[in-house]
Amino acid sequence: MRLAPECRACLLSRVVAEAGYAGADEDTVDRVRELCTQLYDSRASEPIGASVIAGAVHRRCYEMIGSADPYSELKVQDNAVAMRVAEAVAPMLSDVHDYFVAAVIGNAMDYGVAGHEIAKDFTKYFREMFERGLAQDDTEKILALADRVVYCTDNCGEVIFDRMLCEALKRRGSHVTIVVKDQPMLNDVTMKEAEDLRLSEVCDAALHAGGGAQLGLHPDMYPPEVTDAMRNATLIISKGLANYESLTEYEGLPPVAYLMTVKCEPVARHVGAKKGDLIAVLR
Repeated sequence: MRLAPECRACLLSRVVAEAGYAGADEDTVDRVRELCTQLYDSRASEPIGASVIAGAVHRRCYEMIGSADPYSELKVQDNAVAMRVAEAVAPMLSDVHDYFVAAVIGNAMDYGVAGHEIAKDFTKYFREMFERGLAQDDTEKILALADRVVYCTDNCGEVIFDRMLCEALKRRGSHVTIVVKDQPMLNDVTMKEAEDLRLSEVCDAALHAGGGAQLGLHPDMYPPEVTDAMRNATLIISKGLANYESLTEYEGLPPVAYLMTVKCEPVARHVGAKKGDLIAVLR
């Protein structure tokens, strides 16, 4: 997926926000806004995926604010919140389809989209969204392919629900490889969080996607073990917007199930959904 006109304002608002998370002073925030705008404008016409350009802009911000992980406190907070929510809603979840819906709802724990707010009462939000269900639901087709799954995570917080879904897939007999980010990018899961949350206990292997601090997934940067897992997979499960934006730029992949809460109009247009929809689509 390529940049859309709306991406500029959205991305620049996000780098200003993350400068604030890191405690940057007003002058630094102004400088971040200026230089990140220049970088975006200089690259916006390049014929490459939106996530490549957005990732470069975020990395420039990180350099300027002197923080490799400005979302570190939010990641801990969101994982704690999600654990409490998961405990509260566990009685609602009875089969693997329910765990798919839960994982999609969890994708709302995202700081990367302007105008998207995380519900303050996430348990109430979860119950409301669970009742609504998936607007696009390919889970039956997805499960038919779930012999060897590579599960690509997105945000902290939602990873608690990813963990539950991976457990459900394992109970059905799936071989599951979980892939997280190599280095911090937004509030995405890295190996640090994977180890803290013991993700290796609910899968056959937990790996990182390589490439350092990248936004989305980039097969040309995968370590050999991830390349092998992808090559042998019968299904890739891709969580979230950035992973969608990046993987849709690649051909020759196994079937990909995109699980996400649609949070912006450009992605909504590209995937054929409405903003706010909960979707699990096979492509």
